[in-house]
Amino acid sequence: MLAGPVQTTLEDGVPLSEVEFVVVDLETTGGSPADSRITEIGAVKLRGGERLGVFQTLVDPRVPVPRRITHLTGIDDRMLAGAPPIEWVLPSFAEFSRGCVFVAHNARFDFTFLNVGLQRLDYDPLPPPPVCTARLARRVVWPDVPNVRLQTLAQYFRTAVRPTHRALPDAEACSEVLHGLLELGGRLGIVTLGDLHGAVRARGRPNFGKIGLADHLPNAAGVYLFKARDGRVLYVGKSKNVRSRVKSYFYGDERKKAGDLLAETVSIDGIACASELESLVLEARLIREHEPKYNRRGKTWRRYAYLKIDPGEAFPRIRVVREPKGAAVFLGPFATARAARLAKDALEDVFEIRRCTTPMRATTRFAPCALADMGRCLAPCDGRVGLEPYEELVRSLISSLSTPDGLLAALEARMHELAEQERFEEAALARDRLRALAEALARSRADRWLLSGGEMTLRHGADALLRLRGGDLDRGGDARPIGAPSPRDRADEAAVVRSWIARNRPRLEATETALVEPVSGGAELHRLLSQLRGSTREDGASAPGDVRHIQAASKPYPAEVQRLGRTVRPWTPSGSPRRRPGSRSGPSP
Repeated sequence: MLAGPVQTTLEDGVPLSEVEFVVVDLETTGGSPADSRITEIGAVKLRGGERLGVFQTLVDPRVPVPRRITHLTGIDDRMLAGAPPIEWVLPSFAEFSRGCVFVAHNARFDFTFLNVGLQRLDYDPLPPPPVCTARLARRVVWPDVPNVRLQTLAQYFRTAVRPTHRALPDAEACSEVLHGLLELGGRLGIVTLGDLHGAVRARGRPNFGKIGLADHLPNAAGVYLFKARDGRVLYVGKSKNVRSRVKSYFYGDERKKAGDLLAETVSIDGIACASELESLVLEARLIREHEPKYNRRGKTWRRYAYLKIDPGEAFPRIRVVREPKGAAVFLGPFATARAARLAKDALEDVFEIRRCTTPMRATTRFAPCALADMGRCLAPCDGRVGLEPYEELVRSLISSLSTPDGLLAALEARMHELAEQERFEEAALARDRLRALAEALARSRADRWLLSGGEMTLRHGADALLRLRGGDLDRGGDARPIGAPSPRDRADEAAVVRSWIARNRPRLEATETALVEPVSGGAELHRLLSQLRGSTREDGASAPGDVRHIQAASKPYPAEVQRLGRTVRPWTPSGSPRRRPGSRSGPSP
């Protein structure tokens, strides 16, 4: 017997052969602990299949026993006359079950009845979670035994004692059923207390039999791969404990995709990693390599885009491209071409660079577009500006990507101006453009020293040393520098390294090249991104980064809430939306 109480929820790694169980059955006057009372308690304590003790007593409920209960159990008022009251019984039972894992058939009923009684007497409740043999049977012997009543399971396991609707015989039968279920469960990988609790919680019966595929996986940090019959990789994931994480898929993941994944899976591979960063990098690399069917970001890298400015052209323009090829200036990668176009529009709002797609040489001339007449393009197409002034504009544009203080200030001022004029849809679009550009500029600053430099040694924790070469994790001389900007197929690797460094803030031990960046723009980027990322809260309420709140606090603005470029107007108590003069009736979409 254990010397002290054990918080079983913290002992998930204990082998089942070392766990003490107390198998309990109650007889009561009814089905509700609020207005019914216990009439009999039976319990069997066991460990490793060996019986350690028995507890049995009748209990005086101090209320008449209903005739239907007497007919079912044989317990009547005359039998209970002289039995001890529950106040005498529960302290003895609490001591008997101390340090044990609670087990019962349909355990919620017995567990709740006992805990209600203990709380009435001001005793500590039994520690959760209880183990239900009915739920465990649905995992282990279904569909061979679709009816998981105790009587049926006792017949299936040929128990020496059969249930009779009396507390001790039912508890003894349940203990033998538990022993049989644990023997069969061992073949499915239910070998520790944590496995047992997970199996009881599991809801997905059809694929639970495949849980044995996880038995060989390491109990360590790493990456796991679900594979189909033809060897295709269906899903790639990472975890601090690969074996435990994989088994959790079989323990009641209700997502339809999880069920479909398990149905197709015939094998699971695990790769142990020395650090969290290594598992993150390896996961990103395997997802890009295999493009698994069930990974949401399996093919997202194909949508990445860049902004390209080629100073070698006669009259350069800003282009959205899919690959960072050639001797040019690039910004990105952006998650989508739409995000790249938002940043492109932001730059073109400040710099009067040409937007037409017609190829141009130094002598090319054609009719200008409307932007020239609006003063938003220098119009080299009709000779209004020569090569040198235009090249100066392009150099200013490229310089602003490194020192963006003036650029960010101009875009923010434009957003404020639109909001002051109550042009909220345009202000929200200006906000989205500013955010897309600011996030890209912040990433490019980090990538400039992370991806372009040589070898870098980081210390995380007391002893862990990590070496990066050109942004790639060096795991024994196999590092392949990513390069800046990162190509599409390695952008996810660069992203996880950047994110891990920002989250863990490791100590820099050594570096081949100095880590420097321009002072200009750093503070502004941090301030703007802190505001813009908080501009849309999940509850739809305005937040400090909202278009209205970025402005001077002394100026009140109408109660429109900007979300994703759309204006939602609140309703008045009468049910009619507030309207500005000239606005259309009814709420905005």
